[in-house]
Amino acid sequence: MRPPLPLDLPFIHRCLELAEGPAAAVSPNPLVGAVITLNNQMVAEGYHQACGSAHAEVNALEEWKAYLQIHQLDGEAAKAATLYISLEPCNHQGRTPPCTDAILASGIGTVVFACTDPHPLVQGRGLQRLLEANLEIRGPVLEKEARWMNRRFETTVHHQRPYIVLKWARTADGYLDQGEQGPGPKISGSLAQKWVHGLRRQQAALLVGARTVLVDDPILDARLAGPPHPRIAVAGDSRPLPMDLQVLRKVPQPLWLPWPSAPYSLAGWHEILLEAGLNSLLVEGGLKTLELFLNEGCWDEIHVLENPTLRFGKGTPAPPEPENPLVQLQLGTDRYRVYLHPGWVPGQNAPDLNYLREHFIPQTSLT
Repeated sequence: MRPPLPLDLPFIHRCLELAEGPAAAVSPNPLVGAVITLNNQMVAEGYHQACGSAHAEVNALEEWKAYLQIHQLDGEAAKAATLYISLEPCNHQGRTPPCTDAILASGIGTVVFACTDPHPLVQGRGLQRLLEANLEIRGPVLEKEARWMNRRFETTVHHQRPYIVLKWARTADGYLDQGEQGPGPKISGSLAQKWVHGLRRQQAALLVGARTVLVDDPILDARLAGPPHPRIAVAGDSRPLPMDLQVLRKVPQPLWLPWPSAPYSLAGWHEILLEAGLNSLLVEGGLKTLELFLNEGCWDEIHVLENPTLRFGKGTPAPPEPENPLVQLQLGTDRYRVYLHPGWVPGQNAPDLNYLREHFIPQTSLT
């Protein structure tokens, strides 16, 4: 295996861009993008579009075959071509055949990868197969950035739980709603609401408490950002909800998560979500639901929107926020803050802080 070359960087960057497009549609699989070059020019690309569909390499290779036919090129061109991939190719039969088979059948001579696959079924085996077939292999390239992009997948592999994102909106005087008087006026402005929908489409599931469903009757989708829409999960006791609620008209039906008790903990929720193929969870409240995760320190990101001019005077208090937000900026009429769990240690398992800040800032550039 050889170290990367300077010319590899822009093509791996493109792989990462392609990979992120389908967002949570690939759950529980990783996000993967692929690019094929000939004479250092990009001639084909592909990405994994949805769980169970063709992998990124296969989609890129289909474009490559069309390119060869159009330009009447033969196997010698394939030997000179390079496949760039954001994640090590698989070498096992799953919902689709091994990608290593497709790569070897293509005759492509060089493969450049961003990072190895942490899953025990892959974990170096794909690269080894290609090396044994005498392909030139270079990498890793932008490894930390590639692992950060797939932090949801990596979390399920290493910690056997979904990646947890907490989100809430608060007034200037620190309230989530007006308590017994009801939710009150909308806290967030229009740009912030659109941003929330973008955050939703990135997570495989969206969790709210049964009280929030009863009081607000929310739609809970990503319509302002476009599909995929998260699977809805509702936390509560065994009391039935009125069947005319909007979330109960969704297909598939919401997942029901029994409220934690002495014999039942958040680990039980994690098991239900992973069994349903959901590798990430956006928790939007209410307060008791948010506090379950905060009290156990079981979260990876916290996103807070604050209306700096709206005051309720009394109501349901917002949870206390951690110290030292990663991001603080203005999002339309709202203040926006992002916190990362201290477990994301820059320089070890995540890119540097500037890269992470830039990752979140573009999400707010919505029109």
